This record gives sequence, C-alpha cells and structure tokens, in this order.
Amino acid sequence: MSDAKAVAAKTAKMLSTLPKEERHNAVESLRRLIEQEMFDLSCGNADSAIACPRCGSVSFVKRGRDAHGSQRYLCRDCGRTFNGFARKVFETSKLPRSAWMAYAECFVDMLPLRECAARCGVSLKTSFFMRHRLLEALAKHSSSFYVEQGCGCELDETFFPESFKGNHSNSDFTMPRPPRRHSGKGYPGKKAWEKRPRGTGPEHICVLVGVNDRGDILYDVSCRGGLSAQSAKEVLDGKVCEGSVVCTDKGGAYPRALKELGVACHRAFAAADHKVNRINNVHSRLKTFMSRFHGVATRRLSAYLAWFKWHESFKHDRNGRDMAELAVRQVNDGVYDTVWRGYRSTPYPFFDYWEKLAC
Repeated sequence: MSDAKAVAAKTAKMLSTLPKEERHNAVESLRRLIEQEMFDLSCGNADSAIACPRCGSVSFVKRGRDAHGSQRYLCRDCGRTFNGFARKVFETSKLPRSAWMAYAECFVDMLPLRECAARCGVSLKTSFFMRHRLLEALAKHSSSFYVEQGCGCELDETFFPESFKGNHSNSDFTMPRPPRRHSGKGYPGKKAWEKRPRGTGPEHICVLVGVNDRGDILYDVSCRGGLSAQSAKEVLDGKVCEGSVVCTDKGGAYPRALKELGVACHRAFAAADHKVNRINNVHSRLKTFMSRFHGVATRRLSAYLAWFKWHESFKHDRNGRDMAELAVRQVNDGVYDTVWRGYRSTPYPFFDYWEKLAC
C-alpha cells in the first residue's frame, strides 16, 4: 500500500471512532484545508508589479514594504504607491482562499447563485459579486477572434428578449414598460396561454455570433432589433480582414457590410440548405448555456457571453477540478476594473429607445 493510501486509511479509521457531529466538523475542516492547499498550488506566489493600477505606467521604483511585508512601488508618472497585488481579485478579498477555491468549482459547474452561496458560506450578494469578479478577470483570457486572408468563418445573429432582471428593489430604476411573465402575460394582445413572441422586434437584443476555421468564437451585443449593415460593419471591422471567405444566411445586413470590409468571397445560404451548421451548433450550445440562468439582465449579457466563450475555449480534455484550478490560476494573474458601485450603476445598452418613447 502506498503512503497516500495508508494515510487515507488511517484517517478514515480515526474519523469512524468520532461522534457524528465531531466527525462532520472534522471532515469540513479537512475539506477547507484541502481547498486552501489546492488554491495555493494553483496560484503559486507572485509578488511582482507589472504596471501602475491607476495610469498603467511601467515607470516605477521600489518604495519600502507595507504592513504585511509586501514590496511597495512608487509610480513616477502619477505618484501613486501600490504593491504587486494591487487590484488583484484574491489579494483584495477578505474571504479565505478555501472559499474562493470552492466557489471556482461551483463556477465551473455553473451552479445557481444561491447554491454557490450555501456551499461557500457567503451571502447571496457576495456570491453575485464573486461571480462577476471571476467573469471580469477570465474574459481577458479568452482567445481573440480574427479571420485572416484566405481563411473562412461563419456568421449569424441570435436574439435575446430584453430583460430588466434584478432591479425590483432598486429605487433608482424605473421600469420603462410593464413586466413580462414567463406565461406570456404582460405582452400587448397576448393571452396567458400564448407563448412569448419571437422575432427581431425592438424588445429583442441582437447578438452577432461567429466561428472561424480555428474554432474561435465571436460574440458581440450589436444592436436592438434586426441587425443593420452599419452595426455588422462596426462589429466585424478589424476582425474580418480583406481576402477572407465568409458564409452567412441570407440576412440583408451582410452583403453591404462585407463588401465594404473587402472580403474575397461571401456565400449566403438559405436556412433550409443547412450549409452553416457550425454557427448553428454554436447557437444551440449558447442557448443551452443561457437557459441555466432562467434569464439574464441585458446589462449583464456581455459578461455571460464571455463566460460561455471561456467555457468553450477550455472545456476540452479537462474535468471540473482541472477547470477550477485553471480559473483560479488565470484570475490570480489578472486584475479587475469594476468595483461594487460600478456593478450597481452598469447602464443598459440601447436604452435610448425607451427614452425616446417616453418623450
């Protein structure tokens, strides 16, 4: 028997002699120690400054150490002092590392916020904040979308109903329209048993999605309602270069936009031809991913699309534990920009539509 198996057997025998409550407490303590050790192994130790968190300057000098013994730096451009952990997710958090490791596992499993909060021993508000801190940091590690000359991609748009979810207790926000219910109530002219209306109306948000030959995914919250040629050009500019080959459906926005971008070949297929199956497969996986959350507020939609892209980029040949360790390692290397006040005041995209109706 190996040393690890011998230790495990000895530990199990010792735990079996304890009363039920003491055994539960001992197992919980061991679990926290294991999660703490996994967190430390994933993160390592990084006490080095890369750039000033205020102005981004790389011109800085050492300036003593802080109360915890970490090296401090002085920015020569803006005069700010900072350490190597400035604006890093884990180093600015007061939560134990074991809680972050447990939350990373919940994050990879895409569990609901309340279940994440219960497993990690935090409040619902903190669970929401932890999720979006991870999303902000991990979005920077997803692969970029680019179609070079001679390469190909498929493009298509998908739509999400506009949602003002999460504003019921916010006194600073006023609903611009009656609330929508899953049964269909609240839609003008719709009965309770009728399905939610489909289509590309002004209360739907258009997301332009693409996949290139390397498998990289493009997503962009493009506009309200149907996709226009101007919106398509703005999204694809700098991503689809001259001389590329693009396949789409027969949407009216693509011919003009792609011609102005200088693509070598644009192939448009009818939906019944089933010639753009790669992008349809991405749409199917995206809809399945988003259905777990039973509706996402429109102002958070970009963050959840980034979550989907990260999951698609790193899910291959990794189990849940490996992906949790990867998430911790990537978040530990990154920094955040948005504080809690910023999350509360995040504006809704294309809200000028409602402002014009109110005038």
